[in-house]
Amino acid sequence: MSCEKLNTILLGGRRSRDGKYPVQREILFSPVGRIVADALPDACELVYVRQESETELEGIPSIVCPDDADFTEMLRAAVEKLDGDVMVLSTPMPDAEQEEYERVIRMHRQSKNAVSMLTCGAMADTWHCAVFQMHVLKKILDSHPMSLTESIRIAESISAKTESCRTEAHVAVYTAYDAYCAQKILQRRINAELMGKGISMLDPEYTYVSPYAQIGYGTTILPGTMIKPGSWIGCGCTIGPNTILDCASIGDETSVNSSQVYESKVGAHATVGPFAYIRPGCEVGNHTRIGDFVELKKAHIGDNTKVSHLTYIGDAEVGERVNFGCGTVIVNYDGYTKSKTVIGDDCFIGCNTNLVAPVELGDRVLTAAGTTVTKNVPDGAMAVARARQENKEGWNDRRRRMHGQKD
Repeated sequence: MSCEKLNTILLGGRRSRDGKYPVQREILFSPVGRIVADALPDACELVYVRQESETELEGIPSIVCPDDADFTEMLRAAVEKLDGDVMVLSTPMPDAEQEEYERVIRMHRQSKNAVSMLTCGAMADTWHCAVFQMHVLKKILDSHPMSLTESIRIAESISAKTESCRTEAHVAVYTAYDAYCAQKILQRRINAELMGKGISMLDPEYTYVSPYAQIGYGTTILPGTMIKPGSWIGCGCTIGPNTILDCASIGDETSVNSSQVYESKVGAHATVGPFAYIRPGCEVGNHTRIGDFVELKKAHIGDNTKVSHLTYIGDAEVGERVNFGCGTVIVNYDGYTKSKTVIGDDCFIGCNTNLVAPVELGDRVLTAAGTTVTKNVPDGAMAVARARQENKEGWNDRRRRMHGQKD
């Protein structure tokens, strides 16, 4: 195919009752408009003309029709200063593949047609993609067509040379239900491709992987897992069940079970979950354990560190081979500012320890269970900060008798 650029216009459609344009609807966590744009051949150069009345559609290169505009107005504004041929795509079809667009472009350039169309499905008079010679398109617009299909009918009425090639039926996205139907097609296509590359899925129907995610060989994805754009998963991992990864990086041979990881990195040979919550800005090392009901936020966790359960670590730098006891809390917020905590290597943090930031613990520090640390602790020390126990003999028996209970 010629490397000459082809002006391409993606019509985003009109706003639906729920206030969304078709190009804004999400499929596998990305806007339809983005998926369509990325499926176009390299020869296509998207044209984007913003109208004064247009709703902001950041990052979606398409032309939408506001309530006070029509098809002809929008198309005429887009092609006004263009040269050469132009390809127009009507309501987005996110399940259409690059080869299909290439087919109609190749036919148009080889046959020198005035208009070349891509016919989808069994209906011969319904088109969702057409390539126009510019002078023919401008002449058609003088007749004020209200849709792409009407534009092609006008071309035929003025005896312009037209030709079409047929492809399988695709889902044109207008409503939320259309987006769901298109998503099922893409979901099956993506999951089948991944399984063909050595990735296992226990139940592909309940596994949702963005086309903008990467997964390594030998990884197993369990049901209920959502892998969102920007996520990277290494080889030999186990992800799920019921897990969300969003812009997350997961190292080789790591498992993430019933947990959520956002904009963070987890190293190799680590375990996360169940029910762990890793918030943005975290970096978790190799051979680590992030256990049940653990929450991390802007935390750097060193290699071989274990945070087994019921612990919050925020705005902290934690060394290697540290063990956190159950119920540890890093108290990083005083209601006005968030402060940092630093923990050295080989520390043992006892159960129910509070580390009140800003505070630093050296290497090989031990905190006794129930301790609240408010001052720095030097290397090799033990920190104890709790009231001395006192037993009051008979106190609770007397209390029970006051309330009519027997000893």
